[in-house]
Amino acid sequence: MEKQDNDSIQAFDTLYTTSQIQLLKILLPFCSPHMRGSLVVMIRFMEFQYTLSFVRAHPESFLAQPLPFSFNEICDRMQNCCPPGLRPMLEQLQSIQNALQMYEEMKQMMELFQGMEAENPARDTDNTEDPGPGGGFDPMSMLSGMLTPEQMEMFRMFQSDFGSTAANEPPEKEN
Repeated sequence: MEKQDNDSIQAFDTLYTTSQIQLLKILLPFCSPHMRGSLVVMIRFMEFQYTLSFVRAHPESFLAQPLPFSFNEICDRMQNCCPPGLRPMLEQLQSIQNALQMYEEMKQMMELFQGMEAENPARDTDNTEDPGPGGGFDPMSMLSGMLTPEQMEMFRMFQSDFGSTAANEPPEKEN
């Protein structure tokens, strides 16, 4: 477990306990085996009682703004303390989140490029001169040059899933 996560957990545990409860936790390993079970239950019950009274007495403690939501950060932190069988699922969720995020970024880029094409219609394609900014600009060619074949295929898949007509147009490869 990372130090930051451990510190966060320790701060939480410290906030919702008393020095008396901490003393009982210190004494726990020195008690006879048949007393430990009862003492553990008593310690947890005392923590629960203290937590309830703290929450009731200090409702303002919970008015602070939450941390900014970061799905990847949450998954990273959870991986540090989850059972090994859950880690692949968290990694898969992160991969899906990253793919969706990449799709959204590509979608925005495509909308921007399509807007540029609408403002500057393509010129005669037989003309070999430089068409200038925006003229004859093909965003799919640019994307195919920037993305790996796997990323390009993922982009096409997302486009087809969301009903975009551009998904059916193959990107022009420049040799």
